[in-house]
Amino acid sequence: MKKWRLLLFTLLSIYYKTTVSQTVFEHTSSSGIYLFLDEMANEKLITLNTAVKPYSRRIIAEKLKQLTTLTDQLNKRQKAELQFYLREFYIEFQSDSTITTSVPLKPYRQKNGSTLSLLPPIYAFSSKPFSLSFRPYGGGDGYANSKGTIYNSYFGGSIFMYGFKNIGIYANYRDAYQAKEVLAMPTYLTQSPGANYKLNNGNRPGGDYSEMRGGITYTFKWFNIGIVKDHVQWGNNYNGSNILSGRTPSFAMLKLQVKPTKWFELNYFHGWLVSEVIDSSRTYSPGTGQQRTVFRDKYMAANFITLGPFKGVALSLGNSIVYSDMNVQPAYLIPFLYYKSVDHTLNHGIDNQNSQIFFDLSIRTLKHLHLYSSFFIDEFSITRVSQKDHYNFYSIKAGAKVNNWPLKNIAYAFEFTQSTPLTYQHRVPSLTFESNKYNLGHYLRDNSREYFASLAYKPLRALTFNVSYTSITKGIEHPYIDSVGFTPVDMHPLLDTIVWKNRQITLGVNWEFAYNCSVSMDYIYSSVSANSANSQTADYYLQTFSPAYLRGRNNTIKLGLHFGF
Repeated sequence: MKKWRLLLFTLLSIYYKTTVSQTVFEHTSSSGIYLFLDEMANEKLITLNTAVKPYSRRIIAEKLKQLTTLTDQLNKRQKAELQFYLREFYIEFQSDSTITTSVPLKPYRQKNGSTLSLLPPIYAFSSKPFSLSFRPYGGGDGYANSKGTIYNSYFGGSIFMYGFKNIGIYANYRDAYQAKEVLAMPTYLTQSPGANYKLNNGNRPGGDYSEMRGGITYTFKWFNIGIVKDHVQWGNNYNGSNILSGRTPSFAMLKLQVKPTKWFELNYFHGWLVSEVIDSSRTYSPGTGQQRTVFRDKYMAANFITLGPFKGVALSLGNSIVYSDMNVQPAYLIPFLYYKSVDHTLNHGIDNQNSQIFFDLSIRTLKHLHLYSSFFIDEFSITRVSQKDHYNFYSIKAGAKVNNWPLKNIAYAFEFTQSTPLTYQHRVPSLTFESNKYNLGHYLRDNSREYFASLAYKPLRALTFNVSYTSITKGIEHPYIDSVGFTPVDMHPLLDTIVWKNRQITLGVNWEFAYNCSVSMDYIYSSVSANSANSQTADYYLQTFSPAYLRGRNNTIKLGLHFGF
C-alpha cells in the first residue's frame, strides 16, 4: 500500500512540475506585436508558424524571451520594441516559471501584487498560482470625403486569467456603432471585420453590433485544448488570407493545438457555424401572434498540419468540411482525419457535404526575406485538367516580404491572389463556406484577382509611415446551378465578365503611444467602378459589392484614435 502511495505521489510531483503552462489567445487586431514577431522571423532570429493565428500570449512571451538573448543582433529601434513588448507580457513571465529572461523587465507600476496603468489602461493582479488582467477600451475612426463624414465608435473591455498552472480563461466584449452607413455588409468587398448589425436601430442611421469572444483552455507541456468563441486565421498573408480569413463574426469551437516537436504542429477545430438558413420544419408559432424562426444547424471541422522539413521552411497542409442536416458527427471530432473520405462513408449514395483541402508554404531561408504561397482547393477533378474549357475551383496566393534590406527599418511586400469562379460557393445554402453569410475564405470571394504592394518605414518604436497600392478586378458571381438549361458550373473561365474594379492608394502614419493605443491618419485615393452584365446594371454591382460612401472616385481622409482593441 505504501508503494502505491509513493508511486502516486511521484506521478503527481512530475505532473505539477511539468504542467505549468496556460493558454490565452492574443487577438490579431493587436497588429503591432504580430508585425514585430513577423519581422524577427524574417530576420531569422526566431522560428514561428505564421500560417496559424491568433498566437497565444504564452507563445509570444516565449519568443520575446528568446530575443532577449539576441539583443546584440537588434538595432536601436528593435531593442526599444523588444523592451516595450516585454513590459506588456510581464504577467506571462510572472505566472509561468518556465519563462525567464536575462533582460531586466520594466513592468507597469506595481504594489502588493497589483498593477495599475493608465496608458495602456490596465488593472492586473498576480499572486501564484493565480493571475488576472482587466483592460477597458474604446475608440473609433472618422472618415471624410466629398460625400460627407461618417464614423465608427466602440467601447468594451477584456479580461484574462491564469490559474491552477494549466487553466487559461479569457473574455472580450465590444459594443460598436457605425454612423450613417455600414461599411462591412456580407456582400461588400472590403476587409472590415464582419458583424451582425442592427440597422437603423432607434432611428439612428447606420448600424449597431456587439461581439463577445472568449474561452477556457487547458494546457499541458506540448498541447492545449479549449472551448472558445473567437476568430481563426489560417494561411500566410499580409493583405487577407485565402484559406481562413478570420473576417466572419466569431463562432464557438472546440480547439486543439499539438506541438510535440519543433518540426511538427497540428491545429484543429470543430466549429458551430451560424447558417442563417431558416429550418421550416422546426419553425413554429408559439401562439403569441409571432413566429419562432429557427436556423438550420451548421458545423465545420478543420485541421492544419505544419511540418518543418528543412530549417527556414514550413509546409502546412490541411482539410476541412462544412456539414449540416445532421447532429454533431463524432468522426469529425477526430482531429487528424481526411474528412472528404469520411463523408463518402457517411453519405454513401446521397449528396455529400462540402469539403475542402488547402496548402501553405513559407520559406525563410534567406535573412530579411519571406516567400510564401497558399493554395485553397474547393473542387478538383483530374479530368477537368485535360478537358478544354473545363475549370477546377481553387484560390491561389503568392507573395514576398523584405525587412531591413537594403536599408534598416524599411519593410516592403508584394502579394498576388486569384480565385476561380464558384470557389467558396455551394449549391446547398446550408453548406456554403460561410458563417453569418460572411465568407470564411478570401474577402473578394470567387472569380477575382488582386495585386497588393506596400512599403513601410519605422524610424522609431512607436512611429510608422506606410504606403500601399491595391488593384482588384472582380468577375460575375455565377450561381451554383447544375441543371439542364444552365451553363455547366465548371465551364466558367476566370474573369469571363468583369463587373467591378477597385484601384486604391493609401498613405498613412500611425503612432502607437502605448500597447494597442494609437493615433493614426490615412489618406486614401480610391476608384471604384462597375459594368453592366447578365441583365444587371452597373449600379446593381456597385450596390452589391461596395457601400455608397466608397463608390466612384474618392479622396478620403481617415482619422483613428484607439485605446485598446
